[in-house]
Amino acid sequence: MKTKGIALIAAVLVTVPIALFDAGQGGGTGGPTSSLSILVPGSAGGGYDSLARESQQSLRANGISGNVQVINIPGASGTVGLQTLIEMNDRDDTMLVVGSAMVGGVEITGSDVGLDDVTPIMAVTTDYPVIVLPESSPYGDATEFLSAWKADPEGHPIGGGALGNADHLAVIALAEASGIAAEDVNYIAYSGGGEVLGSLLSGTVAAGVSGYSEISDQIETNRVRGIGITAPERIEGIDLPTFAEAGVDVVMPNWRGFVAPPNITDEERDALVTIVEEMLQTEEWKAAVVRNDWEERVLVGDEFVAFIEDQVDITQQLLEGVEK
Repeated sequence: MKTKGIALIAAVLVTVPIALFDAGQGGGTGGPTSSLSILVPGSAGGGYDSLARESQQSLRANGISGNVQVINIPGASGTVGLQTLIEMNDRDDTMLVVGSAMVGGVEITGSDVGLDDVTPIMAVTTDYPVIVLPESSPYGDATEFLSAWKADPEGHPIGGGALGNADHLAVIALAEASGIAAEDVNYIAYSGGGEVLGSLLSGTVAAGVSGYSEISDQIETNRVRGIGITAPERIEGIDLPTFAEAGVDVVMPNWRGFVAPPNITDEERDALVTIVEEMLQTEEWKAAVVRNDWEERVLVGDEFVAFIEDQVDITQQLLEGVEK
């Protein structure tokens, strides 16, 4: 019964957006420079949504596309939005925001569809999860916390975002690099950064994991203490050590980018790539990168395809020992 209920909800969420597109755009014959829809596989206010709306502003302000709309399609760890895009077969006026959380969502939900069912356009940004402790924590740095965590993983719950997203994957990667089995990790998934912060301040969790931009204000006001970032090297403007500096070589990018429906032509794909490339050159986009503490990381063509395949392999390996 539970499975049927989930399937029904997913079907409703998938069908309604497609009907809206068909009624409002007449099949998209004007192409993406005339009208472009950016689908967000999550609710308003999240990381996917931020990328979509910053892109919308940059495209509109510079006349790169005449009418850009953002449509949120949350559900099933992003896979409802992915299914929606796939059902928009050969539409050349629509893109879906995707990223590391989508890769994990496909694995966690056991989805029948994946990123190999769509047309990759471009990866554009990355940021990196950070591990934070409440100000009252007895551990002074990453080395002390990781040592205590290894000795008693059950007694050191870690709060973060949804199962399968970059937060969760970063914690699993840190655990395995520290000698902790994935199945022993006490990870508590929350629906948003506010809940993670609340669990830290209340002592419900021993540590939290979040994107830097979501927790930076709390670090700067000393409500929490950052002990490490899962980046390959220190990032300019972020005063946090990497975990490699604590002897744990873990890198976990929280990347985001765009894909299009399946079965568009090479020319239609290239037109979407050109639109995104033009957007990346705008002043509005450059300001958005700074404002959101993003690192611009552009991958396109075969390089983006290979990157997605690599991320799928890494995610599958990390989630092997996790109860889904």
